[in-house]
Amino acid sequence: MLERLKQHYWVVMRRRNLLRWSRSLAADPSASPGCTALFVTEEFFHAELRGFGGFGKAASSVAQHFNKRPELGACFAATLAQASTTVTRVERRDYHDTPVVLRPSQGDVIQNLRLQRELLLQLGPRVLLSVDWHPSYLNVVLALPHTPLLIWIRDPRDEAAWQRIAGVPGEKESRRLNGQSELLALAEQKRHAMRRLLAESRRTGRKVVFCAKAPWIVPRAANTYGLPDLQAHHLPTPVATPQLDDIDSHRSARPSLLFLGRLDPVKRPWIAFALAARHPELDVLVAGQAHQPELLAPWLSRYGSLPNLKLLGHVEGAEKDSLLRSCWALLNTSVHETEPISFMEAFSYGKPVIACHAEDEEVRRFGIFGGPLLGDGLDPASQQRLDQAVRTLLDDQAQAHARGSAARAFIMQEHSHGAFLGALRRICDLEGIAL
Repeated sequence: MLERLKQHYWVVMRRRNLLRWSRSLAADPSASPGCTALFVTEEFFHAELRGFGGFGKAASSVAQHFNKRPELGACFAATLAQASTTVTRVERRDYHDTPVVLRPSQGDVIQNLRLQRELLLQLGPRVLLSVDWHPSYLNVVLALPHTPLLIWIRDPRDEAAWQRIAGVPGEKESRRLNGQSELLALAEQKRHAMRRLLAESRRTGRKVVFCAKAPWIVPRAANTYGLPDLQAHHLPTPVATPQLDDIDSHRSARPSLLFLGRLDPVKRPWIAFALAARHPELDVLVAGQAHQPELLAPWLSRYGSLPNLKLLGHVEGAEKDSLLRSCWALLNTSVHETEPISFMEAFSYGKPVIACHAEDEEVRRFGIFGGPLLGDGLDPASQQRLDQAVRTLLDDQAQAHARGSAARAFIMQEHSHGAFLGALRRICDLEGIAL
């Protein structure tokens, strides 16, 4: 208890010092010409940048697409909100064709933020684009207290979502928390950080604008942030659409389901493993890696030798393209999702999804609901529901093809990079932000 009180004391002192420093800053002078937007994120889809999560995938894919095509008239940079063990001093490095500013975990916090601010000002961002909202983002956002901020709502987790997540074995351990109460407290921490952001932005006159990757998540975001009157623009997740002669032309002869994502507790990959054990007639392809392998080890010892369970590790490029072309459907076993980018990628290849949650509008339109599956998802009733979803896929191929075709058309129309950039520019025009 004493150690936790000490930690809380230092957190409070660091926050006070950060606010005192931020309030001493003059207007943010931008270099000219500057980048269109600076992603503020906790990850950037790289082993050195806090792993391979969906937030990092979305940000890095957007930045790389436009930075490689300067003729499109937009460029992006990024910075990690949290201190990094990758560097020993504040510096700029390039990842995914994108300048990324990092600050070290060692040294004086305010001095490091001051140096981080200097590098960010050299990039000259016209707007900050935060990938969802996390308390850690205050570090960077308060270092540029006058630059307009767009909060790109992607996965707002209210108390109900955290209750579901808290019931997953290993989730508390993966976050190094002592109990369920600490996990549930994360929702209040996010609301507190939001209140601080809005209060400081009112003081400086900074414009704060909310954008959502899907309109149906806005009510949940209002609960998560404690903002009952929240209004948000639509800013879709852009996805590259592959060239396909026919969505089934490369489909594997043997039925196959593709699990694509982190092998972390909240994703519950063991449900996919157990599915393979119950269905020897199909292959379960698992593409992803665990950030904490020790939590996955007991499940691998139980299921890892199954001949129809293919553990592929992290995949990218041609290997990932081949998997998405050949699988029959995407399998998502997470206890909680909000239009994950893996859904968008599967849809772009004309593949339906089998999901354990029906919160996503896209699951109802283009997928097969195999849930609900709570806790570890391995109770008999949950397994029966998921088995029924698999049978629906295998027994009605015409329906699966129709759903996949509709999903691909949806991505091409609503989630192109042109649609993203057009939406970003319209939002900024409406809000009086000069891009």
